Amino acid sequence: MAFHLNFYHEIHKQEERNRRDPVKLAWLGGLVLVICMALWYFYRLSEVSAVEARRNEVRRTWASLEPQGKDATGEEARLLALQKSNEELIARLHGRFYWAPFLEKLAAATPPFVQIVSLTGDLEAGRDKKQMVTVVVRGLSAGAQPRTAAEAYRRSLQESLGGIGTDISVVFDGNSLEDGAETVQFDGQALATASFRLRVQFTPKP
Repeated sequence: MAFHLNFYHEIHKQEERNRRDPVKLAWLGGLVLVICMALWYFYRLSEVSAVEARRNEVRRTWASLEPQGKDATGEEARLLALQKSNEELIARLHGRFYWAPFLEKLAAATPPFVQIVSLTGDLEAGRDKKQMVTVVVRGLSAGAQPRTAAEAYRRSLQESLGGIGTDISVVFDGNSLEDGAETVQFDGQALATASFRLRVQFTPKP
């Protein structure tokens, strides 16, 4: 039977005690904690650097786009004003009055013994923002009784305008119906004349 003696058992015990020394273990733990904190610091530092780089990039982009934004704001105001002007123009076009139907009815209602000397027309806003057409017709009527002929023409004209508007008024403008100083030849006869001025007003149909 073999017999073994260990003369280093005291040294081994001391080494074992050294390995289990609380101070050494605490120092090792602290070292590990410091390393972890250092790694976390560098990780957060890299994140902050990335955020700062992104911020600087956004600032550079904003600096380059800001003048364009100001120009776009000015352009927006110009385009809005242009759009409003176009809308007003379109509204005026949709609500405009066509003179051709009126002139057609005027010509159809004018008999051979009446001559139109001049014609002026105007379109303006009346009551309740409705449009009002005003036409002044200067003319000359001929006949055995030229004043009666002018009155017949006035009534005929008022009746013929019934299809193009409402509130139709055809009246002699003031004391404009007067006997003329000259005669005219009509169907081989010398007829007396009368001058007149008619004021025609009506609200056109929408």
